[in-house]
Amino acid sequence: MLINCTNHPYETWREPLRQAAANYGEVVDVPFPQIMPQQTSVQLRQLVEELSAKIEAMEPEAVIAAGEFTFLFMLVDKLLADGVKVMCTCSKRTTTETLLPDGTNEKKSLFVFECFREYEYFQKR
Repeated sequence: MLINCTNHPYETWREPLRQAAANYGEVVDVPFPQIMPQQTSVQLRQLVEELSAKIEAMEPEAVIAAGEFTFLFMLVDKLLADGVKVMCTCSKRTTTETLLPDGTNEKKSLFVFECFREYEYFQKR
């Protein structure tokens, strides 16, 4: 089983991403929580404890995780420390910018999935 802990439900994934995920079996969405700027580190740690316990109880082969950076860092660190394989999606981004008549720039990005990449510690622990 592959757990999708992102803000992008499996039903919205395009075919190349679905095909890569199929190598892990069933994909189960566990939505990434909405993290508010007012939340303290203590509150984030508690939320990490709760979410990681939920994910680990499901005994996934791997977890795709993406979202608000500080919470993501804590969650990935906890899951890795507990022996859970955690990955992110790697995409090629093509960006175009257009100067609009009012002088503002409009930027559009197209993301094309390429592969999964495992999170790992910078230094061995």
